[in-house]
Amino acid sequence: MASRRNRITLQDALHGQFERSRKQSQEAATELVSDLKTLFSSLEGRELVDAFIARIQRDAAERVNLSDDADFQAITVDDLDYIRNLVRDGLQQFISFFIHDEHREFVVRCHARGISTTQAVTALINEDEAMKRLAYEDALGPKLLRDVLVRRMSYLKPGSTRWPEAKYGAIWSEERAAHKKMVRDMPLTSPVEQAALLVKHASRINEELGNGNHTVKDLQILTNSLTKTIESLRKVSAVEAQVPVDLSAPHLVAVLERLTLALDAPDQLALSGDTDTLVAGLERLTHSLKSSGQKTIADGVESLPANTDTEDDNSD
Repeated sequence: MASRRNRITLQDALHGQFERSRKQSQEAATELVSDLKTLFSSLEGRELVDAFIARIQRDAAERVNLSDDADFQAITVDDLDYIRNLVRDGLQQFISFFIHDEHREFVVRCHARGISTTQAVTALINEDEAMKRLAYEDALGPKLLRDVLVRRMSYLKPGSTRWPEAKYGAIWSEERAAHKKMVRDMPLTSPVEQAALLVKHASRINEELGNGNHTVKDLQILTNSLTKTIESLRKVSAVEAQVPVDLSAPHLVAVLERLTLALDAPDQLALSGDTDTLVAGLERLTHSLKSSGQKTIADGVESLPANTDTEDDNSD
């Protein structure tokens, strides 16, 4: 344990000795690092982070000539703030010891799902016991811990100059693909589904308007709702017309193969219940040929547009 500082007189304090006494000696600094290394080699989990914080708190208190078991009831606000800042400075110096590979992988997966670094770090603090303890006010506090982790983990996404592709590239790709599949499979995410729901809603409002027995206020509310629904339907339809068509080579080949089968055996296609899927594919093909701005190659055959799927960059 570091030795307790000697008392100083008021005269010495007025001469500035008090401020100089707060500087950590080389001996105390060496002992602190040695004690912290011992903690890391002998403890783990919540027990480790509790002991680590307590050791840094004791070192900070001793810098203002107080022992860790002193009565802090009469401590001045300035001294308390000074000790708090010393504790936080010390914890920031050693925060890397508490950031593990599983924490970095968690942030990589969050980035792949389009979640910002700040949101990812906030979730990490809420879920991880060690991080949650470091967020206490007697340690780093939630805001400072979040800021420190954001600075240290914002590089964990493609496009960053320090992005470790070899280590996390596969994890990113796996999570990104899973996220895209989930989004595609979610109900009411496509313009077609949204338009169908809006049409049904508009139909119900229109039927209610025709029932009669409504007050003037009711009629105003229903008319306003119908107008907004139709406006939303118009916007969704406009978006649908602008959505890039996904006609990759495998997709196009599959559509043409199924079309060939349908021409050879139309009855079999009808029995399979796959008619709607085939029609949808042909409609997408027709839309692509009409509106994609395709180029004509030398023999007069028009080329199909390339797949334009791009990744969105995550912002902090």
